[in-house]
Amino acid sequence: MSAPGSSPSPRPCWLLLRGLARECRHWGEVPARLAARLDAEVRCLDLPGNGRYHRQQSAVSVSCMLEQIRQRARPHPRVHLLGLSMGGMIAAQWAMRYPREVAGLVLINSSSALSPPWQRLRPTALPALLRALLLPPAQREALVYRLTCARREERHATLQDWTRYAGDCPVWRSNLLRQLAAAARYRLPAGALPVAPLILCSRHDRLVDYRCSLALARHWHTRAHVHYWAGHDLPHDDPDWLLSELADYVNKQEKSAFRR
Repeated sequence: MSAPGSSPSPRPCWLLLRGLARECRHWGEVPARLAARLDAEVRCLDLPGNGRYHRQQSAVSVSCMLEQIRQRARPHPRVHLLGLSMGGMIAAQWAMRYPREVAGLVLINSSSALSPPWQRLRPTALPALLRALLLPPAQREALVYRLTCARREERHATLQDWTRYAGDCPVWRSNLLRQLAAAARYRLPAGALPVAPLILCSRHDRLVDYRCSLALARHWHTRAHVHYWAGHDLPHDDPDWLLSELADYVNKQEKSAFRR
């Protein structure tokens, strides 16, 4: 509660970033539930080439993607960043390049050049992704689902939604290749993070080896929190676990700030 006569504290703002050829709607129920759980403003940002910006050309570097995204988010200072896969690379780049703008950092199933290429993209995944470029939307999304999701209970309904998204906002093949190139070339900037990160990963990720997240955690002297049955799309597979981890992270941040 604010002191008498003082202005109420602003609600925390979370910015959510997805990965390759995915858009805001692929977060599913997570944004609304996160906003309610943490009493926060939650905004999802589409990359150029994806979602509402699918007619724009994707950048070929994570640094350029960051600058494009940051321009849209500029009005709100001190944000919490939540990035999945390539979205995590953009979030990490943001925190290290503009440390005063970032109050929290959460990476899910992300990677960097700390890990070898065959872990950053599993050898069995690349042919599947390239094959997906040639498939019609319904078959392509079914392939992506098999590659990224472990939970099967709502597969039919989820694929109906994903196929609709692909029809509404089709990702150009050239943009998917540009995004793949940007992710493959990504290197962590030198320097320290401005905040303690939360590193989340899925033990049974069929797209990115979970050891990539372990490498990030070692690099930043923290530990990765491992989900033991989810796939690459952890927000889809177990949103309850994810939201619990995010709430714990915020609670620890608040306790640390109080002690200071």
